[in-house]
Amino acid sequence: MSPVSEGTLTVKLKKDEILFLADGDDKDLYIIQKGRVMVFVQKGSQIIPVAYLSDGEYIGELSFFDEGKRSASIICTEDTEFLKIPVEEMHTHCPVWMKIIGTQLTRKIREDDELIRSKGIRKKNVEGIKPLSMEEQTHCFKLVDLKRNKKA
Repeated sequence: MSPVSEGTLTVKLKKDEILFLADGDDKDLYIIQKGRVMVFVQKGSQIIPVAYLSDGEYIGELSFFDEGKRSASIICTEDTEFLKIPVEEMHTHCPVWMKIIGTQLTRKIREDDELIRSKGIRKKNVEGIKPLSMEEQTHCFKLVDLKRNKKA
């Protein structure tokens, strides 16, 4: 990691490296500078891709504002460079009203996420994200296990 501007860092990860796992305690916000990631959740023995994100998109906004656990996991699908904004920067530089709005928006998003998780959602005439093959599932599980074992 190297500093970009005061309070931020550049983080470079290789393909197949995991930025963070769901339920993790990391609270920082990440902006993808270059590269691509897959956002996924684990449901039992299945890894479900939720989104693919690339240059200019951000990750970790929910935990950044409400300091709750991570709601999804992030894996790099190619070499990726992030701008990391530590949560302490928000505490230092954001006005109180912005923190309040961010926290309230985050609460609403988490509530909607939980509703979708529990009830599901039906979309007409919308192409969803393609499920992972068995080989891709196995590969992701191995990477998740490696990350978890590294923490222990």
